[in-house]
Amino acid sequence: MNEIWVATLTGSFTLLGVGVTLWFQDKRHVLEHKRWYGDHFIGDKLQSFRKLYVALVDCHFTMNFYGGVPPRTLVEFREKVSTKEQSYLEAMVLASIFLKDDEKEVFLPVNKISYGEETKRLDWKIFTETYDEALKLLQQKLNPESLKNIEKTDVAN
Repeated sequence: MNEIWVATLTGSFTLLGVGVTLWFQDKRHVLEHKRWYGDHFIGDKLQSFRKLYVALVDCHFTMNFYGGVPPRTLVEFREKVSTKEQSYLEAMVLASIFLKDDEKEVFLPVNKISYGEETKRLDWKIFTETYDEALKLLQQKLNPESLKNIEKTDVAN
């Protein structure tokens, strides 16, 4: 009779061990999937915001400098100013998939010009005026409250 109890207990504990192992594997799989998602998609999102931040600051300071000291030739304009504008617009396109419509307007102010209502171009005066607002928005995107809470928790532990 003792052998039956031993066999029953052994089998029960084995099944319990298998169940617990499968449960932990399932939980680990869910956590690994979340981490992969975070690394892949959220990483791309943050990288595009970082590129936009660098391009925004670089373009802003170039516009401020050449606003006071205009380029003397078209070649100088293309080399010094136009490349910064192009870099900024490329970074804006990459980051725009992660921005809401009202946020996009902060980064890409447009101005209707005389060629028709459909024609748009970047208005650098508005661009420089919205610079502070754009920086504030990018700082919120790159350092969200959820990240600040994680940092506080890590420091406390």
